[in-house]
Amino acid sequence: MHRAAWVLCVCLLFLWFLGGRLNRQNGQLGQAPAPESAPDAGDTHRLYTVTKDGVTEEDTGEAAEEYSDKMFKETVEFFDLDNSLGARRKGPDGEDTDVVLFLMPLRNAEHVLPMAFHNLMNLTYDHSLIDIAFLVSDCSPGDTTLQTVFDFSVALQNGTLADDMLSAEQAKKDSNVKGTNELYQLYMDQDYMDNVHRAYNSPESYHKGYRTPFRSVSIYVKDFGQVVGQGFSDRHAVKVQGIRRKLMGRARNWLTASALQADHSWVYWRDVDIETCPGLVIQDLMKFDYDVMVPNIWRPLPTYLGGEQPYDLNSWIESEPALELAKKLDEDDVIVEGYAEYPTYRVHLAYIRDSEGNPDEVVDLDGVGGVSILAKAKIFRQGVNFPAFTLWNHAETEAFGKLARRMGFKVGGLPHYTIWHIYEPSEDDLKHIAQLERKKRREKKH
Repeated sequence: MHRAAWVLCVCLLFLWFLGGRLNRQNGQLGQAPAPESAPDAGDTHRLYTVTKDGVTEEDTGEAAEEYSDKMFKETVEFFDLDNSLGARRKGPDGEDTDVVLFLMPLRNAEHVLPMAFHNLMNLTYDHSLIDIAFLVSDCSPGDTTLQTVFDFSVALQNGTLADDMLSAEQAKKDSNVKGTNELYQLYMDQDYMDNVHRAYNSPESYHKGYRTPFRSVSIYVKDFGQVVGQGFSDRHAVKVQGIRRKLMGRARNWLTASALQADHSWVYWRDVDIETCPGLVIQDLMKFDYDVMVPNIWRPLPTYLGGEQPYDLNSWIESEPALELAKKLDEDDVIVEGYAEYPTYRVHLAYIRDSEGNPDEVVDLDGVGGVSILAKAKIFRQGVNFPAFTLWNHAETEAFGKLARRMGFKVGGLPHYTIWHIYEPSEDDLKHIAQLERKKRREKKH
């Protein structure tokens, strides 16, 4: 009996000792971490919504507190995503009814925003079915992109932006001041410049809904650590391409995840620096049974450089030489098209353009460029994104195209349907134009 009591006491002492150690360990470890699905407290960003009455900054800091409240809400919202598949549903009168999410990243873009907003208003897809989301990120100190987007967006939703921009353009003409960066216009193809002037001077003559407000405008502000300059020479240097594209991939993924809603059927990505683009571009890209569709992107050049040039070489068909090249590269190397360091010998959408070709001709693509992408929203919901890391020796939009193809989605391009990117004079171009101007002045004196 005494032996049994002694054994019981030993057992109780052991359990007491073990319990004390566990309690001390719990004290050292602290509280259990928050659920993985809770908002990331380190994801600092700002969100502004725009109406005709002005800009409102949303309180994104309350997201963590609201998270726990939402967990216990008894209301449930039901969304039938079969209505957002990008099937191009029609209304009773044959009109489009799908909602489009228009996404545009902006960085140090103040000088091209008038052009961008003109092209935005010029979209003939029903403005009441387009949600706009801008992402302003990594702007230089003193840059006014954000304030300009605020001002333009409020005027856009008020229906007064067209008049404001016309007044600003007239004031610029009256001042009769032409900056060095604008001298290149004197050396551009005259037919092209006439086409640009027609597009910007009388848009309402062929688009009655030009001034119509959009369904919504949201402006996100978040930095991603992009330090590569915005000059043409800076952005297109081969040594920075991999870094730049991975950061752009992060930015695109963040904006998609932040702005995509359940009722969006399509996502249209557009770069800010497009000069001319058909107003029907969304409908024209929609009408094909493809999950991802891109147009051809060219840019004008001064006549002494040939007048025009393929711009976006990131839309291409895969080749055996490129696949063999990838096998010889390090895992983290990013293949960059158009550079001698990476001889891929791929078929580029830009190089098979025929100015007289059928604009409805489609070719299947593997990689795509990011200047103008229309994609069905369902592909993002099913996991396609813009890889912010090296995937098959590619990143961002080119890796996006390859990933979409690998997941069974159809990726295509229109070789003869052309959108024109703005001409950005390089430093060498500006020096050459300055030499030509000096030569003209000397000739006038003699």
